[in-house]
Amino acid sequence: MSSNPGEEAVSVTASASTQYVSNPATGGSQTADFNSELHARPSIYFTGPAIVEHVAFMPLDRAIKDFHDSLEVDGEISVRVERHTEFVTITRLRKLHSEPDRWPEPDLAESDFAQLAGLNAPRLVCHVSILVLGNPPDELGSVLKTLDFGDTAASSIGGGAAQVCSDFRVRGDNSSRIILFNNDLNAHRLGRMVRRIFEIETYRSMALLGLPEARRLAPLLGGYDAELVQLTNRNLSTPAHQHKQLLDEITVLSSHIISATAETRNRFGATAAYAKIVEERIVLLRESHVPGFQRFGTFVERRFKPAVRTCEATALRLEHLSRATMHLLDLLQTRIQVEIEFQNATQIQAMADRAATQVKIQRAVEGFSIIAISYYLLSLLKFIYETADHAGFHFDPMIMLVAVPVVVGTVAITILRVKHALKAEN
Repeated sequence: MSSNPGEEAVSVTASASTQYVSNPATGGSQTADFNSELHARPSIYFTGPAIVEHVAFMPLDRAIKDFHDSLEVDGEISVRVERHTEFVTITRLRKLHSEPDRWPEPDLAESDFAQLAGLNAPRLVCHVSILVLGNPPDELGSVLKTLDFGDTAASSIGGGAAQVCSDFRVRGDNSSRIILFNNDLNAHRLGRMVRRIFEIETYRSMALLGLPEARRLAPLLGGYDAELVQLTNRNLSTPAHQHKQLLDEITVLSSHIISATAETRNRFGATAAYAKIVEERIVLLRESHVPGFQRFGTFVERRFKPAVRTCEATALRLEHLSRATMHLLDLLQTRIQVEIEFQNATQIQAMADRAATQVKIQRAVEGFSIIAISYYLLSLLKFIYETADHAGFHFDPMIMLVAVPVVVGTVAITILRVKHALKAEN
């Protein structure tokens, strides 16, 4: 609200940041962005009785572009629209002239809030209304009954400066109701306190978006566990010729697990981050006990933490399943690789044996070749010798005896030189 001193301080800071941006050579743009982030979530400051409604939506297109906007309709109604990473919030303050005897009737529907944020049929995350009244009554139970509160949690917050009460029921209009009795909070502290309570409810609802995913995955993970055990047992007894089928089945299981992990990793990560914010905001309330009532923060934590732990356990289970499946896949691939190497070694040894046999056969053939060629040459010399003898040319028989070793040696040397020449060419 422009008339509020706190708002003026924010405006001055934003203006100074804008001037610093004008010198990009000094890196001022990033500094301005960082400085603006410190003032990105200002509260709505107010005093007196009022009804503050807070609605959080998730846009269907998941596109969050603008940062935040503030609109003052008139002196009694203020609206602030803030765009976060995943969701958009609309906070609407409506001042009351006096403390009501019953819960004020809402004057806007959810569709109206969506229209204020410029959203078209988004997904509702939470709708919380806080009725801000004066000092806490002496008899709290009767006031809660008048305002239609059931089993209520209540705490003294801000070091006793206020008291917060809620039954955490969701009414027919999808809204939950909280009463804040202001004992000693000024406008700034009251606005920040209301904001913290809204943040607890908003981030709690955002964190619980992971719970349906965890419940959906529970039966699937049970099936994956059973299948992994069955595949592991088969890996111990599967013969070599069935390894390909087993490898295909393990690969399919691993693909399912990786797909489930990829689909839920961001959601479960966001759940853990939002849960941390909820815990921090509850600590900032600085709660103390109200006699006869359970603490507001204790009620939230006891019913909120089991859901968060379920998401954490599901994410951890997915991670363990993925590791176990990949380990089994590595074991099977190693086994297959060892068997392939053994088969390759056997084949290489068989090839070596065949090569050795071929060498022996080749050497035998070479010996037979020398004998055969020598035999033919000596037969030819004998034929020449006999023909010459019949023609009247008589030679000494010693010539034939000397020709035998000469022919055999010549043939052998010739064959060996041809073999050596062929090896040199290869």
